[in-house]
Amino acid sequence: MRGNDLQSAVDLRIDRAVALVRGRPLRWFHRDGGAADESVLARGWFRGADECARVLASRARLETREGRGFGARWPILKFGAWTLAPAMPVAVSEETAVGVDGEYRSDSTGVRREAGGVEDLFLSPDLSRPAPGAPFDLLWFGDFERFAVSDGTLEIEDLFGVLRVPANPRLLDRLLVRSGRVEDGVLVDLQMIDRPGPQTVEVRRPEDLSPDDRWRDASIFLKARADIESAKARGETIEAQVVGGATAIFGCDESVDGWVLTLREGNYVFSEIRAAHRAKTLSLCATLDRGIDALTPGMRGRLIFDLRTDLVTLG
Repeated sequence: MRGNDLQSAVDLRIDRAVALVRGRPLRWFHRDGGAADESVLARGWFRGADECARVLASRARLETREGRGFGARWPILKFGAWTLAPAMPVAVSEETAVGVDGEYRSDSTGVRREAGGVEDLFLSPDLSRPAPGAPFDLLWFGDFERFAVSDGTLEIEDLFGVLRVPANPRLLDRLLVRSGRVEDGVLVDLQMIDRPGPQTVEVRRPEDLSPDDRWRDASIFLKARADIESAKARGETIEAQVVGGATAIFGCDESVDGWVLTLREGNYVFSEIRAAHRAKTLSLCATLDRGIDALTPGMRGRLIFDLRTDLVTLG
């Protein structure tokens, strides 16, 4: 086989393995049940990371190594310079790889992932150190985001921010089953919340991109909002004039790590807004008004874009 043909064959194997990860939800199970590859593929979802890694290894002839990720032991798959893994929607080599849910790169510490506005360690080959990340109950990928269910909350994350909503059984059925992607067994015994609950949007930014402490002033945040004309602090409250003439009054609770604005009077898109400084990261987390559905087409992207703009303005 000539060099170009060999490289094409390698690329095809890697692409097929990545397509399996991107196209099939992953449920959290601690052990591989040993189902045949054909049964797993027909089922349409993976029953744990070990099952996923076994199928990938057999289909693409990959080497499996033990690593750490998602707060636990996690298989890492290798083929030459390429690194693949369950719940990673790209293959990583020497260059940064753009995934549907963020950007991935490999260095001496392992694989790093940038999403929600900051970069964190994603997978580690060092078995002597704590595993990065946190466990999940169910994880899958959309066209431009990652969906993860954990403890009754559905988290929808991309490169720029994350939306968290209750893991409603009808919502998950619509997203996974009614779309025809997988059989309904993927939702069996999954912890869900069949009642209304808070919807929150969070964006983050590395601390070293902020030249000063403007982020500590909640009134600066409100003044920077495109939908607020002015904001004035009055003791422990801030009075904001919303575009259109309405007035919104927020209680402001400050601490060493940041501040919390809570809507006390009037109407506004957010009922609570938090700014926090932790682990060399600045974050804004906003709870939506109950009348807003963050899952309507285009709404999630708009909310994240606006908050990211606000965070940049703050520092």
